[in-house]
Amino acid sequence: MDGDDALSQPQHEDSHFHSADEQDGPLAAEKLEDFHSLEWQRRERHFLVLSSAGKPIYTRYGNESQLSTLMSAVQAIIASFSDMSDPVRSMTTGSHTIVFYINGPLYLLAVSSRDDPEELLRSELQLVHSQIVSILTLAQLTKIFEQRSSFDLRQLLGGTEGIIDQLVDRLDMDLSFALGSLDTLWMRYRLRERIGKTLLNHRPKGLLYAMVVADTKLVTLMRPRKHSLHPADLHLLFNMSSSRGFVSGEHWTPVCFPRFNDQGFLHVYINYIAPGVALILVSADRDSFFAMTKYRERVCQEFSTDDLLQRLGDAAAQRALHPRELGISGLLQLYYRHKTLVQHFGTRFEDSVDDAQVRRIINTYKRLRLHMTKGGQKPLRIIYYRCATDMVLAWQSSTFELYAAVAPSMDVKGMIRLVNTVIEWVKNEEDHLFVINSPSY
Repeated sequence: MDGDDALSQPQHEDSHFHSADEQDGPLAAEKLEDFHSLEWQRRERHFLVLSSAGKPIYTRYGNESQLSTLMSAVQAIIASFSDMSDPVRSMTTGSHTIVFYINGPLYLLAVSSRDDPEELLRSELQLVHSQIVSILTLAQLTKIFEQRSSFDLRQLLGGTEGIIDQLVDRLDMDLSFALGSLDTLWMRYRLRERIGKTLLNHRPKGLLYAMVVADTKLVTLMRPRKHSLHPADLHLLFNMSSSRGFVSGEHWTPVCFPRFNDQGFLHVYINYIAPGVALILVSADRDSFFAMTKYRERVCQEFSTDDLLQRLGDAAAQRALHPRELGISGLLQLYYRHKTLVQHFGTRFEDSVDDAQVRRIINTYKRLRLHMTKGGQKPLRIIYYRCATDMVLAWQSSTFELYAAVAPSMDVKGMIRLVNTVIEWVKNEEDHLFVINSPSY
């Protein structure tokens, strides 16, 4: 299958996005914040998007329409460096780090008062840009601004703000993006295998990918034998499919997969077949909605006959494994990344860990991974971090990465023994933790 042949021309009118105006509660209140207010200024992280002409496009907090003055100032700062061989990349003012990411006609800006590393913020801005591209395609973005540099892109992004908001929030606390791998749902191997075979047995002509996803965790993925989608593209797809507008009813929408081909759309069918469980289908044929609906009906009928749907719903309803379920004392939380499969799993945090400590540990994981994956002739294999409140170990080999938090009272030898026990446990549970054999055709 040739990538270009599999893509249709950009046709945004098929999409079924829901406006942020339909939302209520805390999210709606956040959008009403004035950027002069204490609430807006006290936010630890801000993400802003504007056009090269200084037109506001997106802000995580507040209303971008009220940020015209601020956006114009940002545009002026970027423009003042545009003639230099080294354009502006970041700035520090007081306790705030400001990171810029410029990609064609879009300027993206992250502001953090948490001392987040510049590399981390820039990678997050790249993901925000990719989410916008997934909605419009890079070809459409480029063409729009070539024809009219002052175009207000909000006309095309209307209704998708909630998707970008959710991405920004997940970037903060979901390690999947920093790990660059897919989170998987713990499930008995035989059950996962039966679900995958059902997807494969009923595959209609034109269906490229079929996946079952539970709360952004991959259950299984059917794909062409010689082609796979990049984890970054799947992150964007899972983020979109889990947003509020997609959790009820059937949806058929064009989606661009930037790592696959940023010039055009594939077409995606989304339907929640059980609470928290989505069936996501990807086709190159924009007219195959009814074929996808029939496929979903056949799949769900077989799931129901074999009691798979109930078992799938039960598995999805289970929260992530608790550290004590591993039978390892002293463990507060861990993430294990399988390098070959590009998948990972993480436990819940121990009940004694409060929200502030959860945030500190997640941020520590991100920092340690940056240090460990910078490359060089002798990349770091083990990093041990300890402070008055936290104790974290990052460890990588040729086959895995592991990030573990333990009680600060544990000594180094005890921590090493604990991690070795975790690795042995993962080996014994590997078939249930990861999607080992994806169904393919």
